[in-house]
Amino acid sequence: MTGIQKAFVSIGTPNDDFQSLFATHPSPMWVYDPDTLGFLIVNNAAVELYGYSLQEYAGMTVLDIRPAHERRRMLDAVHGRTDMEKAERWTHLKANGEMLEVLTYGRAVRFDGRDAILAIVQDRTEVNAAHREVSDTRSLLDSIVDNLPVGVFVKDMAEEGRYILFNEACGTIVGRDPIDVVGKSDLGIFDRKQAAAFWAQDTKAFTASSTVSVEETIRRTDGESRILRTVKRTLPAPDGSLPRYLLGISQDVTEERSVEARLAYMAMHDALTGLPNRAFFSEHIERAAKIATAETAIALLYLDVDHFKHINDSKGHAAGDALLCQVAARLTKLAGEGDLVARLGGDEFALLVRLDQAGSIERFAERLLNSLSTPFNLDGANEHVTCSIGIAIAPDHADDDDVLMRHADLALYAAKESGRSTYRFYEPTMRLEAERRHMLTVELRDALLKGQFELYYQPIIQLDDDGLGGFEALIRWRHPQRGLIPPMDFIPVAEETGLIVPIGEWVLREACRTAAQWPQHLKIAVNLSVCQFRHNSLLASVVSALDESGLHPGRLEIEITESVFLADVEQSLPLLRALKELGIRIAIDDFGTGYSSFSYLRAFAFDKIKLDRSFVAGIETDPGNLAIVRAVVGIGSGFNATTLAEGVETEEQLQRLQAEGFGEVQGFLLGRPMPRAEAEAVINGGASRLLSVARG
Repeated sequence: MTGIQKAFVSIGTPNDDFQSLFATHPSPMWVYDPDTLGFLIVNNAAVELYGYSLQEYAGMTVLDIRPAHERRRMLDAVHGRTDMEKAERWTHLKANGEMLEVLTYGRAVRFDGRDAILAIVQDRTEVNAAHREVSDTRSLLDSIVDNLPVGVFVKDMAEEGRYILFNEACGTIVGRDPIDVVGKSDLGIFDRKQAAAFWAQDTKAFTASSTVSVEETIRRTDGESRILRTVKRTLPAPDGSLPRYLLGISQDVTEERSVEARLAYMAMHDALTGLPNRAFFSEHIERAAKIATAETAIALLYLDVDHFKHINDSKGHAAGDALLCQVAARLTKLAGEGDLVARLGGDEFALLVRLDQAGSIERFAERLLNSLSTPFNLDGANEHVTCSIGIAIAPDHADDDDVLMRHADLALYAAKESGRSTYRFYEPTMRLEAERRHMLTVELRDALLKGQFELYYQPIIQLDDDGLGGFEALIRWRHPQRGLIPPMDFIPVAEETGLIVPIGEWVLREACRTAAQWPQHLKIAVNLSVCQFRHNSLLASVVSALDESGLHPGRLEIEITESVFLADVEQSLPLLRALKELGIRIAIDDFGTGYSSFSYLRAFAFDKIKLDRSFVAGIETDPGNLAIVRAVVGIGSGFNATTLAEGVETEEQLQRLQAEGFGEVQGFLLGRPMPRAEAEAVINGGASRLLSVARG
């Protein structure tokens, strides 16, 4: 029997109740000798907690259950009795080497007739771990709050709103160290006005027990203004009593609002000129049109820079942009206070002008024309441009913004149609003309689908042998109600709407298909418009028409005007050269009516020069026209190009042109445009019959 077991027996004999209570008590306990430090009694809970058996305890001292760094402290405590009658924190060792955090309570007792110490142990490992976890959590939360990118603060409303929490982000926002803020109220930090505003927000959040959200501008201690968005609400009391604390979360949105303002500005202003854009203009005119009266009338002016594309094509887009900026500056300078100048896109500007007296808008329009007539400096060179202006007045012409804008647009269209470099006021007839053009556009689409177009053919006579050289194909529209419509009545609308492209393609295919049935020496001339040259599919359409019809390329003659070069010379020249490489003949039509015909003759080797009919008329009596005729013959000879005179209507004109050496002629004297059947009758009869009729 071990010493400990004997002790239990001996202690149990006089007091069985003590032994039973000691052995079964849930708290680990033991009795040890303060001199030898050996264990005298160990209860079951100690055996279970530490993992040592009763036999092992019999040979151990209380130093054996302590790590090395705790043993000196234990010896000092035993010798000095410093751990008696009070709880002490210790670290103990279990049998498996695991450390325990314990709280021990020592008391002097008599055991087996000698002095001993009773130690009662409380395992604090889990409790301490829980405390550390709480402490760590609190530290983590403090760290999170302190490092949040948004400001977090808490006020004690029972202490005049003094701050009890003020994180680093808050300090950065207001420009103060959080240490200097905690314990103070708003009056100790901000100026009186700002502090009063904060107190009003706090009071509202408390009295209404609701969340208060506000965005405001504050001034930092360094004088810089910042925009804050703050949300405030009361913190509920844990015990259910009335709330005492106010939580606030603030975010500095200065940069965010700056970006939003910049984006809003960009959304409403033109990036190139800085003027208000179409979106801004639309909102402004909507309000202005609603309040316009006879006494407070307004004028809407739409302005286009005439032939702006020529500047872009000849000098480049940078020069075009510079021109637009200078135009914007001149318009802004002329506009009065309260007037609006906007760029709607491209070279189109809009002005909304208040009318202060009768006739003022006419004078203003004249000033605009005069201002823009002054040369513009583009890369050191003076460039002259003009503009076209359309004007509509509210409420005279319309009291609705959409209608007013449509009327101004119609007036602008009329200004362009009347020769540009002028202004036009809206008139009701313009709307009727617009409706007519719209209806004509609808009918043109229908005509293309239903095959209502026809080709007429005008003979071309060769003067060197009086032979028939071929025909010029001219389109006609056989309208189901209005009968045969000449091209001058619908071609402009077709070009304006882009319908000229599919219509022109039909003309090309039909002309090639018809000419392929004629004798091999006859040519067919087809006019191509500017719009067709701008279309990327033109070359493919020509090749396709030749392939499908079987017409030899040398029998096809393409007629163009100078406007093809004016539209886009960089695209036109390569396309013309590609057509000519196919073997197609290229003729310049209406020669002499443009201001730069000779420059295009140098840029491209035309096969034919067609003198405009205006120079043929009066050739018998006008020496000037005759001089031009002779000059064209010389030009044709110099460039090795055939010369053709249009509009021959008299025998004398025919003789004079033949005498001057013109190669070909056409005109009513020799044959009007005729249907295919009549043209083929001419082919069968020969050109001599036409000449004999023309010469009487």
